Amino acid sequence: MTTILALSFPELIWCGFVLFVASFIRGFSGFGFTAILFVGLTFSLPVIEIVPLSIALEVIASIGQARGIYSDIRWRSLGVLLITGFIGTPIGVYLLWELPEAPLRVTVLALILVASITLIFSRNRPLGLSLWSLALAGFAVGIVNGATALSGLVLALFFTMTDEKVARIRATMISYLFVADIWAGGILISSGFYDDLTVNRILATLPLLGLGVWLGSKWFRTTHPKNFRTAVLWLLLVLSACGLLLLTTV
Repeated sequence: MTTILALSFPELIWCGFVLFVASFIRGFSGFGFTAILFVGLTFSLPVIEIVPLSIALEVIASIGQARGIYSDIRWRSLGVLLITGFIGTPIGVYLLWELPEAPLRVTVLALILVASITLIFSRNRPLGLSLWSLALAGFAVGIVNGATALSGLVLALFFTMTDEKVARIRATMISYLFVADIWAGGILISSGFYDDLTVNRILATLPLLGLGVWLGSKWFRTTHPKNFRTAVLWLLLVLSACGLLLLTTV
């Protein structure tokens, strides 16, 4: 197994642990999978190997969750987010082309960190979910996605500030990321990123992915809505802090 996956036994154990944690969090919150893989696997695998693996597993996880979230998807919100997101993405790509990537990622992660801390200890009333707020959020998420690929974290932060039901928040985020990952995956496939090694790793991780997503989804169904929002904010805080730490040490 270690030979087929090009990993030593300790690396195999560590990568399996990171994958399970990421899958559990994905099943519970609907996002965070890729961010956790990047934080956990960067010291074992090069980024060029993490990206195609992560995108493929995100798509598979979304397909596995489709039946459980379909009735909760807010289609109008999803449509507005996707349309305005596609408009904003080229701007983000332009910023990435003109500016160094690391400062962009640090800026976004720092803003998410500060906003998460503020919202955790804030008593402000949630915002109403209007067409204009969705359009603005989608546009901003698109820019962030094009510049830093941190769209899931920004989208989750936006939804925690609204009065939307948590089941709809989770379902809409999963759906949004599914469309975005299909698009990214198609580009990666056409560029030849899915070699035999990557395919073997995808197949080997499916049992852990399925178990983690199933347990996380089960935990979500027993979690109070208020506790879900709090858990998402703490998750955003931890992921942004770990991302910042990783950028300053690698």
